Amino acid sequence: MRRLHRSWLPLAGASLTVLLILPGLAQVALAASSSWTAQCSTNIRTSAKTTATIKKTIAAGTVVTASGTVTGGSWSTSCPSSLKGTSWLKIVAIGGKSTTSLFGLGAVYAASGLFKAGPTTAADSTDYLSNCSVRLRASASTSATTKAIVDTNSVVSASAMVTGGTWSADCAGSVSGSSWYKITAVGGKSVSSLYGVSAVYAATGLFRALSTTGVQEGIDVSHWQGTIDWAKVKAAGKTFAIAKATEGIGFEDDAYDRNKAGAMAEGIKFGAYHFARPGSNNPVTEADWFVDTAGYERGMLIPTLDLELTGGLGTTALTNWVMAWLGRVDERLGVKPMIYTSPSFWRSYMGDSRWFADNGYTVVWVAHWGVTSPSVPGSSWGGRSWTFWQYTSDGTVPGIAGRVDLDRYRFASFAAVTY
Repeated sequence: MRRLHRSWLPLAGASLTVLLILPGLAQVALAASSSWTAQCSTNIRTSAKTTATIKKTIAAGTVVTASGTVTGGSWSTSCPSSLKGTSWLKIVAIGGKSTTSLFGLGAVYAASGLFKAGPTTAADSTDYLSNCSVRLRASASTSATTKAIVDTNSVVSASAMVTGGTWSADCAGSVSGSSWYKITAVGGKSVSSLYGVSAVYAATGLFRALSTTGVQEGIDVSHWQGTIDWAKVKAAGKTFAIAKATEGIGFEDDAYDRNKAGAMAEGIKFGAYHFARPGSNNPVTEADWFVDTAGYERGMLIPTLDLELTGGLGTTALTNWVMAWLGRVDERLGVKPMIYTSPSFWRSYMGDSRWFADNGYTVVWVAHWGVTSPSVPGSSWGGRSWTFWQYTSDGTVPGIAGRVDLDRYRFASFAAVTY
């Protein structure tokens, strides 16, 4: 499938960053009130500059009322796309509640590029991915009956966004609001057939848009790549890197610490993987060796189990070994790791199991080279498809001598895969 000593790592989430400010005197450009919808998680500030106090962070989909726009400090963001400017919304109401009642202020401010004009009222269904485990409720209220709980990275289809009860959550960041998705399908199946109701509801801030345009490019590396010039890697447009940390018990990749420091210093999203040696070692001991060596920090991509060998184990024994390794890492770090595998290996030696996808291990990194799109095992990983795709082992990247594995991440935000 590929050389044994290679590197790659899970990824982590993405967040909005609004930077730099040289505020001038704010000048009102519009006077008429109008509605705007946040396109991503957005900081609401006391004045039109990024150094101003944050009064609240609103979720994507939240509707605000603005009395106009003002010119203020400069900002830049990668959400919903790469934008920058000096125009700010002067916001007088959030979710139908005045800023006076919410904050005791006549107005608050947010970068205008993070919004689109008008409330979201379109009836056409739009697909979204959950950023964490999410309760689907009978109505748009946190006191409503829970009809189901969906896992991280579950796909739902929403026909509308409605205003309902207030909610707050710690889900890929601290979010709150009063907007809810009216969900008509989950995992491609109608809510009617699943739960016997025409629609269920979930807080908008717990989801991100499912988009085929948000694919990001990255690499996975190990000591085989030698010393890497990470500034050149970043300049080449690589946004994430997954590096080999450990193998079996007692082996640490001698480039891991250097790769971790170099990639993170350049702002490249970084994660670590463990090359599994089932059949040779106890899975819990291997997991402990990985956790003790990788030095996981907040902001890194979630850990990865690199599964390429059976070690002579049959399907049941290998499946149990993998369960034990993943469970131990979850116990130690409090996060469910992702799994790296090839479609042929998973189908041949793991019985094409979808148990992992259905039991919280929702992120799969598929190694499938020379194709226009990867085959995803485990019933398309429980209907979620791939999250990472290693599409070649024969890539070239400035800053790296020789060949390197190239990877893609399917979404615009790393939030759901960040530790």
